[in-house]
Amino acid sequence: MDVTQRIDALHAKLRETEYDAFVARSVANVTYLTGFDGVWDSEPSSLVLLTRDSATVITDSRFTEAATEAAAGGPLNVRVATSDPWALVAELMAEGGESRAAVESSLPYSVVEHARTTLAGEVTAVTDWVEVLRSVKDAKEIERTVAAQAVTDAAFSHILEFITTGMTESQIAFELEFFMRTHGSDGIAFTPIVASGSNSALPHAQPGQRKIRRGDFLTMDFGARVGGYCADMTRTIVIGEASAQQREIYDAVHSANLAGIGAVAAGRTGTEIDSVARAVITERGFGERFGHGLGHGVGLEIHEAPSVGPRGTGTILAGSIITIEPGIYIPGFGGVRIEDLIVVEDEKARVLTRSSKDLIELS
Repeated sequence: MDVTQRIDALHAKLRETEYDAFVARSVANVTYLTGFDGVWDSEPSSLVLLTRDSATVITDSRFTEAATEAAAGGPLNVRVATSDPWALVAELMAEGGESRAAVESSLPYSVVEHARTTLAGEVTAVTDWVEVLRSVKDAKEIERTVAAQAVTDAAFSHILEFITTGMTESQIAFELEFFMRTHGSDGIAFTPIVASGSNSALPHAQPGQRKIRRGDFLTMDFGARVGGYCADMTRTIVIGEASAQQREIYDAVHSANLAGIGAVAAGRTGTEIDSVARAVITERGFGERFGHGLGHGVGLEIHEAPSVGPRGTGTILAGSIITIEPGIYIPGFGGVRIEDLIVVEDEKARVLTRSSKDLIELS
């Protein structure tokens, strides 16, 4: 789906509803609707205004030149706001005779209230108009995700050669980020998680000054970003020789990962896929130690639609990119998570992650 098709889809949405206009503000949605590469930063300061027959990017002087160049020959007009961008939205809507605007429900309350006081007509927050479109990737989006995952896999190979006992979690996290940024990543998809020993029982532990020791589980969750698109993978290794209990936990998670991937197919719900992997962990006696969902969508943001978990009731469509990441976490002992990045196809999953899932014992 190219930019024109994305905009046409929202024009059609407007024609089906009572609204005259739709305003997007989140950086991911503005990036998606404009298709501009390398223009926007992380600040949500620009808007996309869609009416039933027009499409306008509203930005400021910091982005004027880059946005104008990127918009050339495309379906978007670029307008520069010299003060409040919502005032320009109000002006353009008044010129077109539009009075009822839909805005993203993800906007902060204060921004929605500002829009309501600035625009002359009705303002309503609506949910997932753009996010639903973003959940199915086109060939270009998949290509960028594949490239991001290739950098991520290379970082894992590198870090296995880098790690030695006595290093801190923070040192390893820094090295992962440095490697990705110097080997093709635009940045990082998220701050790497590096958790050792008992810290690995915390699914989203932050890297700290704990030193790596023999006998530790070491969980690393990280991802590169290429062309704006994220990768996401987790691998858990053992420093030294694994104990019988570590092997038992690892094998259960590994089996659940494979079962979850095997359950992926277009048309299934996130709940159905989750239940297949979760059943494996439950059968191994660790059901209470797997507290999070099996996975999530990945794209311009590291967590986006669709959801793959106990509450993921929406149908997973072909072209979605999701993670499969079961885990077992034992407080005071440690934990294991194995995460792969998946492209959903009609009858199967295409695994983008190339790194080995065999238990690695790092001497």
